[in-house]
Amino acid sequence: MMTAVVAMVLFGCKENPYINAPGDNTFNTDSIPSLALPDPDDPVGFELPAGCLSVYEAIKISDSIGNGQTTTDKYYIRGWVRSFDGKHESGMEQFGNGTFFIAATNDGRSDTKMFEAYQVYGKDGKKFTSLDQVALGDFVVIYGQITNYSGTAETPGKGAAYVYASTNENFDPQIDPTKVTPDPEGANVPDGTLNVYEAIHISDSIGAGKTTTGEYYIKGWICRLDSKNAEGITGNYHNATFYIAPTNDGTTSGTTFEAYRVKGPNKSDITDVNQVQVGDFVVLRAKIQNYSGTAETASGGYIYYSSNPLLQ
Repeated sequence: MMTAVVAMVLFGCKENPYINAPGDNTFNTDSIPSLALPDPDDPVGFELPAGCLSVYEAIKISDSIGNGQTTTDKYYIRGWVRSFDGKHESGMEQFGNGTFFIAATNDGRSDTKMFEAYQVYGKDGKKFTSLDQVALGDFVVIYGQITNYSGTAETPGKGAAYVYASTNENFDPQIDPTKVTPDPEGANVPDGTLNVYEAIHISDSIGAGKTTTGEYYIKGWICRLDSKNAEGITGNYHNATFYIAPTNDGTTSGTTFEAYRVKGPNKSDITDVNQVQVGDFVVLRAKIQNYSGTAETASGGYIYYSSNPLLQ
């Protein structure tokens, strides 16, 4: 029938799985006349991988394996992005994965039979970095296993599948590693301090689930606070969780390093949410870890320096 790539790579993720599967997507081509559904509408000139499935074929495989089952093999599945899951935006912003539905055509004629790309990552299995990397009307090729979730044909969650290719012009952003906002005057930046690009490179090089043996200084501008940042500061642990970017003008906010549960200078408690704000320039001191593709500080990290006058 096709060549299937046999591999199984599951990625951990900090969020609990969320399921929001609309309706029944089961499909059996044997019981439907050949003209009941329109042929797949592939864009002209788009190069498809060998054996790439249509949405109809992917749904048929899902139907054949039965409820609650997942294929051993991985497949390429093509289609048009027609709608988003209700938690797509929060998944993209917090965890770098998208959840959306693809159809065989882009004009609504086949929207009754859609395949769910569930918590999928972006190019090369890496996390998405901005919302505009997935848009309605994109033609995409998904790569991953196929699951039958209560009759819904979908990919497994938590980044186990990813977008192999897309017509979206923002899908594979070209990042300029020289784009760095200069350190503010008077900032205490030790020699050898890494910028965000360099810290991410180290995290990528050690591989998922690994942590460096040594500590590093890492500098950047706070571009986003984690949703649980305030809870971490005002709760029992008095630590902060936020993301730093190499610039302070929003142009690199998709390229971030996570300061995960860090303490204040000299490992002091952070007790006021105003001590950690978007726009602060910080220097972190920590081991670097790769948490399922996320570059972040390991346990014991702290803010070595901050431009915030409340955290001196």
